[in-house]
Amino acid sequence: MSIRVIIGTVLVAFTMMILAFVMVNEPARMADFEAGYKGRSIEAGAALFQSSCTGCHGVQGQGIDGIAPALNAADLFDGVRLKEIGWSGTLKDYIRSAIAGGRPRASAVFANYPQRMPAWSQEFGGPMRPDQVENIVDFIMNWETTALAAAAAAPAAPVDAVGTDLNVELPQGDAANGELLFTGQVSGKYPCSVCHSLQAGQTLVGPSLAGIATTAATRKDGLSAEQYLHESIVLPNTYIVEGFANPSIMPANFGAQMTKQELADIIAYLMTLK
Repeated sequence: MSIRVIIGTVLVAFTMMILAFVMVNEPARMADFEAGYKGRSIEAGAALFQSSCTGCHGVQGQGIDGIAPALNAADLFDGVRLKEIGWSGTLKDYIRSAIAGGRPRASAVFANYPQRMPAWSQEFGGPMRPDQVENIVDFIMNWETTALAAAAAAPAAPVDAVGTDLNVELPQGDAANGELLFTGQVSGKYPCSVCHSLQAGQTLVGPSLAGIATTAATRKDGLSAEQYLHESIVLPNTYIVEGFANPSIMPANFGAQMTKQELADIIAYLMTLK
């Protein structure tokens, strides 16, 4: 056998060994590449979400009542929301289309969110490139595990929830704690200041509460200021302030969420706004 044949055989064998090694390790290499690429996309999406989306959807995607729904929420990832709106595609496609093209029309499912989602993709007249939209999609999708886990571990409604009975006896209110609740600094559950300005004549989503301690007593005959505030918080559609004809903007579930003490504290704070 000539030396050329021997060398050729060795080179072919060596080449096959290299190819076999590459083929065996290629899936792991591609997985690492994909993970790195997705990580960079999520990181970019986090920055874009912070600058463009938190004003409506909250810093952690928890949503803001009366402005925009939660995105970091189990019902988005477990299929419940998609079923309610009749979406038959994938969740990722739904999120992508909502960001890219916006939601220009009202939805019966989200009737308590009067603001319309604008189009963000340049394809539909928005400011973002398609890859930036994809970055935000990846960032939102990254919430799936934690959103579902949080829902599974979520505590039950408080046993002393105030409910909607206006005759329920409330404890003594703490105005200082009420201010923290009003501004969302305690738990973020009741960020009232997002929708209600404390400056006279300034409208955010709901009416300004400047001077509410005085005007509350004049809103409904037979109700004191404290009684009116109580009703407005737990039964918000009972009386609609003039100029705010669209009901259901104010969340109607505070009676099931707030404890008696929390409601008393918020009312005590509002009664300082004379």
